[in-house]
Amino acid sequence: MYFQQLPNRGLVLLAAALLWATTAWSASYKVLYNFSNRMAFPSSALVFDAAGNAYGTAYGGQVDRGGIYQLSPATGFSGLHYFRGPDGSFPVGKLVIDSLGNLYGTTQYGGATFKQGCDLDGCGDVFRLSPPSNGGAWTLTVLYSFQDGNDGGNPMGGVTLDAAGNLYGTTSAGGENNCGVVFQLSPSNNGQWVENVLYSFVGTDDGCMPQSDVLLDPAGILYGTASFAAHNEGTVWRLSPTQGNWSLTVLHAFQGSDGSSPVAGVILDSLGNLYGTTWRGGNNNDGTAFELTPGDEAERWTLTTIHDFLGLAGGDGSEPMADLVLDSKGNLYGTTASGGSGDCQGVGCGTLFELVPLGNGQWTEHHFDLSPSLGTFPDAPLLQRGNQIFGTAGEGGSGGGGVVFRVTP
Repeated sequence: MYFQQLPNRGLVLLAAALLWATTAWSASYKVLYNFSNRMAFPSSALVFDAAGNAYGTAYGGQVDRGGIYQLSPATGFSGLHYFRGPDGSFPVGKLVIDSLGNLYGTTQYGGATFKQGCDLDGCGDVFRLSPPSNGGAWTLTVLYSFQDGNDGGNPMGGVTLDAAGNLYGTTSAGGENNCGVVFQLSPSNNGQWVENVLYSFVGTDDGCMPQSDVLLDPAGILYGTASFAAHNEGTVWRLSPTQGNWSLTVLHAFQGSDGSSPVAGVILDSLGNLYGTTWRGGNNNDGTAFELTPGDEAERWTLTTIHDFLGLAGGDGSEPMADLVLDSKGNLYGTTASGGSGDCQGVGCGTLFELVPLGNGQWTEHHFDLSPSLGTFPDAPLLQRGNQIFGTAGEGGSGGGGVVFRVTP
């Protein structure tokens, strides 16, 4: 199954008794911008520069190949770039910003390579958007166009930047087994960027179709997820550099009851524990939030389900699709793409949620239900900045094209 930007909402199953509590979240919610017309349907988390300007991507609008925008507290909304096809189509992953203010990201389709197997107009690319030097326009440079061969194709996650200027990411297709790859892009002396495939998924036990970005830890180890496999319901994996090669270890293979189809990436706390979500599975087939704890041996990890989503039956949401955010107190924040009490096509408009550890492995969940006027179907990660949380909802709002919002817990 191929997970599109807004997947079809399934039927909600009856909720089972849970060991954790779920209550309404009394957070302060404010819409900062309503999308409509030319650029619409925000598709990524926000990233901020030093001046407090926010940047993100949108999936469509009147210019139906999507674009990159800036939201400034001083000047408001600006469309920085509108994709045309050869430079990419339909950006969906997160942006990352470097010290010079350059933005890096991916498009799911488009690019310089057209192959019928990629659908639409290309196999996707990695780009850099550079700020104007003398008050002119921003400049987009395609760093790499995927061929949908062994190099990969159709990236659905963003890129991660290391201290040396290398970019890391995943593709959902291509590779030796058409199950996607983990890649590295490195700048060369002649200004070109060179791709190195670090791992090509087999699709049996290791996973297939990674749809998220990768987590890079201080030791240079990569972590990520794959949304399904022939022998399981998706995986969490670690990719380690060893003597010039890269070795993949499956940290957990989902079986359905503990979660299914992890489309979001994972985050890491100071103790080395990983946190993430699954799009489906769990007691109610509405998805889960989980913790993975390393044991005495590096390959022995223990999964704990910290929340089982209830969908419409419990009102706390369904189908979490975005990376979690961890604050200094150990609280987790995230979104569900559907569910909740809002009325959107009979499936709920989605929620924002907070998971608070109570000790002894117990967690309590607070959620804020979205509605057509506040924004609907949030499927991009949140961003914590100071004591506030920023995010996007892919549809809804006064213009019908989605919103940028701010939450004060």
